[in-house]
Amino acid sequence: MKRWLMTILIVLLSAGTIANGALLLDSNSGSQDTAAELSALQTRNTSLEASLAEQQSDAAALLVEITALQQQVSQIAAVPVVSGTDFTKLAAQIEPSTVYVEVFSRFGGGTGSGTIIRADGYVLTNQHVVDGATSINVTLMTGERFSATLLTSSADMDAAVLKITTTRTDLPAAKMGSSAAVILGEEIITCGYPLGDELPGPATFNTGIVSAIRNMISSNTENPNFRMDYIQFDADINPGNSGGGLFNMNGELIGIPSYGFATGINTAVPIDAVQSLIQGALSQ
Repeated sequence: MKRWLMTILIVLLSAGTIANGALLLDSNSGSQDTAAELSALQTRNTSLEASLAEQQSDAAALLVEITALQQQVSQIAAVPVVSGTDFTKLAAQIEPSTVYVEVFSRFGGGTGSGTIIRADGYVLTNQHVVDGATSINVTLMTGERFSATLLTSSADMDAAVLKITTTRTDLPAAKMGSSAAVILGEEIITCGYPLGDELPGPATFNTGIVSAIRNMISSNTENPNFRMDYIQFDADINPGNSGGGLFNMNGELIGIPSYGFATGINTAVPIDAVQSLIQGALSQ
């Protein structure tokens, strides 16, 4: 009997040991699976953290670009929009020094324009305006009319200097510029009296740009031995504009409109080319 009980007890103990071993194996396997899953989760979390850091860096860079763009937009908004050049003050400055020139000769009469270059009554115009004149009259914008004398002229340069018969020393003279400073594309304005019969005033203004500096023989005499760097411009001129002024944006006289060859193709005698002629007249 005792042997039988001992046998049963040994069998039960063996079964328990086997069961505990199986449970232990299952527990170890579960622990290993859990550890593997945890490792995978940690790896995924590390990857997500790296991705988040990269996105945060990109967001910070984008914010910098947006801030810079906002500053640029703000600067652009602060710049006034300019629709074109305002010539009003310039025209008011130039007009008083521009005169209407009437010429009488034994062949009839003619008209043109001129520019007062000194306050005591010296006027610059084209030679072809006063060519053959027996008498010359000059009318100011105000309607005041004076006789004038031809002091000197050059047919090749198509320039002439007149002296108004007056003792006044307060006439509105133009500011003298230099044609050497003229550059291609700069804005210019012309002034003259193509509608001179409607005086007193106003003068006629036209604006444009310097189209070219064109070396040509004299447009007035077609003398092949004389060449000059004419200022070509695109502002419209008419016969009555001849002798008037070509001015830069500072209101300085830089040339004398002389001839138009076609619409938008007009030329002016550069002021530097006639300085010796002017100085010779002023010294008389």
